Amino acid sequence: MAKGEQHTKAEQQWITETRQRLAQRRGKKPATKAGQIRALWPEIQTAMADGQSLASIRQWLEEDGGVVVTVQSLGSYLTRIRRKEKAKPISPTQPASQSTSSESKGPTPDPNSPNNVRQNTKRKRGFEYPPGPPDESKLI
Repeated sequence: MAKGEQHTKAEQQWITETRQRLAQRRGKKPATKAGQIRALWPEIQTAMADGQSLASIRQWLEEDGGVVVTVQSLGSYLTRIRRKEKAKPISPTQPASQSTSSESKGPTPDPNSPNNVRQNTKRKRGFEYPPGPPDESKLI
């Protein structure tokens, strides 16, 4: 559809109805445990910030949300969520105060810059034989 063309009344009705149905489905319980925990992540994060243990959060998830998971599995799910959040690029609309700490450290140094190459070649890596012929007095 070209820019400037208007939707017909039937198309507008279809769009509105479909959006409403999708919004209703979005409110349903996710099918996977990972999805359920991801949906509850803001509350879990707040509880952890308030000093709650993973064991108590796991118990609440089971009692209140019907999410049956071990403490170890819950920790694994939360680690994945954190990694995914950390890997997300910051959108231009996101405030600068929400940037990650790694961004505030400045640019990553280039390992191939002349200064870094010099420093890397000065470091000894592993065992290095001394130059020249071996000292016969030190041989067995």
